[in-house]
Amino acid sequence: MGFLNHSTNNIIIDAVLTERGRELLSLNNGSFKVSKFSCSDDEVDYSLITKYGKNIGKEKIEKNTPIFEAITNQSLALKYPLRSFGNVFNQFDTLTKIPVLKELNNVTSVTLKSDVTNTNLTEKILDIVNFIDTTDSNESVNKNLLDKFLYVKLDGNLLRIKNGSVFDKEKDIVIYRIPVSSATNKVFSNQVQGTFTITAKNVVNDTTYTKYSDGGSNTTINTQIQVIGSASGSSYIIPIKIEKT
Repeated sequence: MGFLNHSTNNIIIDAVLTERGRELLSLNNGSFKVSKFSCSDDEVDYSLITKYGKNIGKEKIEKNTPIFEAITNQSLALKYPLRSFGNVFNQFDTLTKIPVLKELNNVTSVTLKSDVTNTNLTEKILDIVNFIDTTDSNESVNKNLLDKFLYVKLDGNLLRIKNGSVFDKEKDIVIYRIPVSSATNKVFSNQVQGTFTITAKNVVNDTTYTKYSDGGSNTTINTQIQVIGSASGSSYIIPIKIEKT
C-alpha cells in the first residue's frame, strides 16, 4: 500500500497485492482472507531530526519526504515496520527502550565451504538475541516488543537452515521461522534467543558457482541472510561468503 497524493487534504492510497498475495488469491478456494495488515515508514529519514532539531527536522520530513508507491515484492517492502500498542498511554509509560537484534557471539559475517568433509566449515551455528543497552539484569523490554519468533530470509538457491521450518517462499527468497526461548546468560530479565544452523553443503554445486559467483572468479559467491524479529520488527543482516574447495 502506498500514497499516490498527499499534498492536499484528499489522501489517495494505492493498495495492491504482493506477488505472494496474488498467488494465494489465484487458488480461488476461499482460503485467501486478509486478517491483518502492517504499516511502515521506510521512506522517513530520521537523521533530519538529529541534523536540524525536532521542530525543523519534523517540518522537513513532512514537506520533503518522497512517498513510495505500492510495492508488489514483499521482500522489498516493510523494512521498517511500525509498532502497534494497545492502551497507548499505559504502554508508553513503560516504553523506555526498543530492542535490536544481534548475534550473541558478535558474528558479523560468515564464510562457508560448499562441500568438504569438515562440517565446521560447511555450516555455522548462529545465536540471535534481542538486545538493549543496560547494566541492570532486572530490566525488561515492553512485552509488545518481545519477539515470539525470528524470521530468516535467504536465497534458497544458495543456503539452507538445518533446524528451521519454512514459513513462506517468494521466487528464490525462502523465509524460515525460528522459535525463541529464554536466552542463556541473560543481560536483562526477558531477553530471548533463537538458534539456527545455516549451511551451503549439498545446495551449491559447480553450476551454482558459474551462475552466482563474483566477477572473474568462479569459486566464491557472496550473499546474505536477514533476521527479523516477529514483534520488534528489528532487522539484522549477516553477509555470507560461500567458497569452493
